[in-house]
Amino acid sequence: MRVRIVTDSTADLPPGWIAEEGITVVPVYVRFGEEVYRDDLEISREVFYRRLRAGRILPQTAAPSPGDFEVVYRQLGEEAEVILSIHVASAFSAVCHAARLAAQAITRPRVYVFDSGQVSMGLGWQVRYAARWAREGSSPEEILRHLQALRPRVRLLATVEDVNYLHRSGRIDWIRAFAAALLHLKPLIEVHEGRATLLERVRTWHRAVERLSEIAAQRTDLEALAILHADARDAAQDLARRLQERRAMEIPILQACPAIGAHVGPGAVGIAWVER
Repeated sequence: MRVRIVTDSTADLPPGWIAEEGITVVPVYVRFGEEVYRDDLEISREVFYRRLRAGRILPQTAAPSPGDFEVVYRQLGEEAEVILSIHVASAFSAVCHAARLAAQAITRPRVYVFDSGQVSMGLGWQVRYAARWAREGSSPEEILRHLQALRPRVRLLATVEDVNYLHRSGRIDWIRAFAAALLHLKPLIEVHEGRATLLERVRTWHRAVERLSEIAAQRTDLEALAILHADARDAAQDLARRLQERRAMEIPILQACPAIGAHVGPGAVGIAWVER
């Protein structure tokens, strides 16, 4: 049975992995005032972060419409019997809701929508694993069972340079209560199973990045790890060097897509891992 994997652009998957695994990516929309772009297709990450740092107009994001998903599903239905559509946590975005509406509107192919409970490469790891299982011949039901077991094993830790971006985005409720205090402190935020929690507060951004390294280095149960950044490549590379000194594993460094960068702001750094 031919199974295809669909996700959205917030998965932050590198182009090589997308091509290698045959993954279809539906872009989220990014808007600067009246200008609307499809994430990663009509605005590059370099141009986006340059405009973001300029700060003249703050970007906003919007989920793909059910119609956008329906077009993709119908196109893939010409070669696949089943689609697994895996997306950013519904607690943070309307993407899953739009995908489910599209799935209900068509009878062929069969579409299963899976809420990853994650963002960025926390989602990306689940998508990559699912694509591998599909390529190896697992049935849709088997892949969904694997995903249900995988989801709680995926965690994302991140810090931001300017908490005001998260505050304005309104995606994390507790940020409002802590916004004033966090102007002078940097948060370490953990995303797990659809929840974003405040793990620690430290005095400087550099110390927050060090804590990411320390926390990841202490874990002995990791089978996959990626480093993420929002226009903070030097910090991400430094973090990778520290971790690779202790771990004999590939650690990709990935720049967050515009749809993620709009909410975390420039300077954010994170790690996304899969526990054994």
